[in-house]
Formats: sequence, C-alpha cells, structure tokens
Amino acid sequence: MKGVVQRIEPGKDGYTASLRDQQGVEFDALISRVRMQQAYRVLRVGDQVKLTGDTIHLDQRVRVLVKQIQ
Repeated sequence: MKGVVQRIEPGKDGYTASLRDQQGVEFDALISRVRMQQAYRVLRVGDQVKLTGDTIHLDQRVRVLVKQIQ
C-alpha cells in the first residue's frame, strides 16, 4: 500500500503511522522493531512510502503489519 504519513503514535516496540493514500483513504501501519528487525526505520510526517506486509481490519480501518518500507 502507498500513502503519505499523516501522524505518528509511539508504541511499545515501534510505532503506528497513520497514512492517507492517493484517493484520500486513511489507513494505519504498525511498524515494529521485532517484526522488521534490521529493515526497521523511523518515518516522519509527510514521508511518501510504499509498505508491504499483512493487512488486518481493526475498528473499521485497515491496518498494515509492515514487513518492508520502500
């Protein structure tokens, strides 16, 4: 999924980034040091990224369990 980072919320072993895609749809990305290991990196508000990983639906929002950031 592709999107632009809107906000960052720190978490236990990483953070959750809220993003908006080109159609204006918002989704969340769970970025975990444990899951990503050496591929882990910190995003900033305004970054445009492509994320790969598993997706789940939580509270009527899509959440990506990120494995890779491009």
